[in-house]
Amino acid sequence: MRHLDTESLGMLIAIVDSGGFTAAAERVGRTQSAVSARIAQLEDNLGVRLLERSRRGISLTETGERLVAHARRLLAFESEALADLKGGTPEGSVRLGMPDDYVDAYFTPTIARFAAAYPRVEISIRCDLSKNLEPEVERGQLDVALFTRDLARPTGELLKREKLHWLAARGHRPERNDPLPLALFPTGCRARPHIAAALDKAGKSWRVACTSSSQGGIYAAVETGLCVTALPECAAPPEWRRLGPADGLPALPDMEIGLVLAPAASPAARRLAETLRAGLAMPTAVAAA
Repeated sequence: MRHLDTESLGMLIAIVDSGGFTAAAERVGRTQSAVSARIAQLEDNLGVRLLERSRRGISLTETGERLVAHARRLLAFESEALADLKGGTPEGSVRLGMPDDYVDAYFTPTIARFAAAYPRVEISIRCDLSKNLEPEVERGQLDVALFTRDLARPTGELLKREKLHWLAARGHRPERNDPLPLALFPTGCRARPHIAAALDKAGKSWRVACTSSSQGGIYAAVETGLCVTALPECAAPPEWRRLGPADGLPALPDMEIGLVLAPAASPAARRLAETLRAGLAMPTAVAAA
């Protein structure tokens, strides 16, 4: 009978997060051979291949990616249940960083769930560009960060892939203007180079009509009807129009949402990271076309 062993799932996650069997073994306090044997047993038990090995390293199969998403949720729920039963509720404060356009989709539901489970933990949130948040975790200025990964140099733990959409307000046709007027986050935004590259490759002339460091500023600029923007699925208002090749706009690459946790993170910070993992593993509502 097929079943899921949480210890093996934890080892699989450790391999993914640390990048290999050796580092994963150190992380979980087991030998490399023991970890390899448990993953082989898990694959045999499920009747599927979870990992691909190549000269470039180890990567998840499509089935493996799906299992890891479920595994993070299972282990997060298990951790919360054990903490509740033992009465070992963390205390203190956690410093969380994330881009402004992730707040409504991921922070709002996470904070409600986290606060209910850990009422004695205070969360302070800092919103900034992803390229600024990662080094702040390394320097100890943040405990946890949810960020957009650099596709050319991916770091951190991959939690989710988000589609990047061209968007415009209903009742307006700014995409018909030449050059195309854009509302974008400032230089340094990790989506911005991909937006520009897609337009340049398609031979589409464009200009930046509005720059804003806040999601509210981008929304306001687009609502005027003067600009087009590109936002991830989680930040796309359902009432806005989605644009594409039929509107003369090129396809955009998917963006990757990652998580980085300070090496010496407190129990409270680790619980918040677990809650974020579980939240992002849940399917997001699809905005209307």
